[in-house]
Amino acid sequence: MALECFTWTTELLGSLFPAIWKGEEEITETFERLPDCLIIDILSRLPTYSLLRCRWVCRHWRALVSSHDYFITLYDDLSRASRPLILLQDYLTIKHGQDLYVVGENLNNKKKVAFKQLYLRPELMINKYWDHQLVLTYSCQGVLLFGDLKWQSTYYAFNPITQEEVAVQHTLHPGYLCALYFCPYTRQFRLLYAQVRGSCCQYFVYIFRKWTWRKIRSSSSFNFLSSGDTPAVVSGALHWIMDHDLEKKDIPPCANGIMVFRMDKEELSTIPHPGSMCNSKRRHRTMTLLVKDDSLCFCNLLISNYVVDIWILKVYEMRIWIKRYNIDLCDERIFPFSLYFMEISSLTSDICGRIKLLNIQEGELLLHLLGQGLFLYNLDHRTVKRIELPPRQSGWGLWYTPMPYMKSFLAIA
Repeated sequence: MALECFTWTTELLGSLFPAIWKGEEEITETFERLPDCLIIDILSRLPTYSLLRCRWVCRHWRALVSSHDYFITLYDDLSRASRPLILLQDYLTIKHGQDLYVVGENLNNKKKVAFKQLYLRPELMINKYWDHQLVLTYSCQGVLLFGDLKWQSTYYAFNPITQEEVAVQHTLHPGYLCALYFCPYTRQFRLLYAQVRGSCCQYFVYIFRKWTWRKIRSSSSFNFLSSGDTPAVVSGALHWIMDHDLEKKDIPPCANGIMVFRMDKEELSTIPHPGSMCNSKRRHRTMTLLVKDDSLCFCNLLISNYVVDIWILKVYEMRIWIKRYNIDLCDERIFPFSLYFMEISSLTSDICGRIKLLNIQEGELLLHLLGQGLFLYNLDHRTVKRIELPPRQSGWGLWYTPMPYMKSFLAIA
C-alpha cells in the first residue's frame, strides 16, 4: 500500500512541471488532486518562513495552514520535538520599540551560534509604547506576553510567526500575574491572575477567545502565592515554587513548597518540595522548577558553595523524588565563569538574582548569568558551551532578557 501511494504521488508530482508552463489555473488544479493529508504532511516539514510564503500559493493552501487544527497540531509537535529557541529582549531599547532576537537555530554547530532579529510590524501596539516600558514576561507555545511596568493593568499577547496581537486589560488590583498557559483540553490560551486583599487571595482566569475574566471557585481558601517564574507544565498541571503564605508570612513554606494548578479542573493545591526543610524564606528564592523528559525537576541553588542540586519527580502520582545531578558552578575545569562568583560574592549578597536556570532540553541545562551571558551545560557529559549574544553599543548582552521559545501557528484568540 505504501509503495502504491508513493508511486501514485510521484506520477502526480511529475505531471506538475508541464502544468507550470500553462498558467496558474493549471497549477491549482494539479495540486487540488493531492489529498489534504499529503499536502499537510509536506508543508509541515518546511521552515517557518517558507511555510508562510506557501500560504499565498492558493486559497486552499492558505485555509489548510491557517485554520486546519490537524496541521497546526502537527507543526507544533514537530517544533517541540526540535531544540527550543532562545528569545532575547533588548531591555535598553524597549522605550523605543521592541528589539527581539531569536538565538539557537544552529546550537548543535560547533561554530558561532547565529542570532536573528524578529520582524515586528510597525503598527503593533508593542512598538508604540513610547512613554511606557513593556517587558517580556512569559513565553508559552510560541506566544509571548508583554506587561506594562508603569500601569500594570495592560498585557499584550503576541505571536511572532503569525503577527497576531491581542491586548488584555483588567481592574483586579492589587495582584500578580501568575502565568500565560495553553490549556490542552480546550486548546485555548489563558491567563492566571491572583488578586490579593490583605491576607486573602482570589484567583482569576482570563480566556482569550471569550475576552472575559472568570473567578476560580476552588481558590476561595487558597492563600498561597507563586514565585512569579514561568510555570513548569507536567501531567496537565502548572507548577511553581511557592513564594509565601499570606496567612503565615514569617513561616518558611516548606510543607507547601510547590504550588500546583490543574488545568482541566482549575484546582489549586500544594505539595512539599524534596530535600531537607529550609530554615529561611530566602532559600526558596534560589529554587526553580523545570521539565526534563516530561518529568518535573526541582533545582536548588545552594548559595553557600555555589552548587545546584537537581531532583527529578520519577513517579508523579506518588510524589517520588530522586536526586539525580549535583553541579559545582565553581569547578574551574568545567565552567569558565567560576571566578565570577568569587568576585561578586564580595560585592553583593543577592547572588540568586544574578543566576537563572531557564530550561532543560536534550540533556542540556540552559543558564543565564547576569553580566556573563548564556551557557549550555550537558548534564551527563559535564561539558559547557557559551552562547554569544547579539552585540550592542554598551556591551555584549549585558541587558538582554532571555526566555525559552518555540515557533507556533497557534491562534491566540
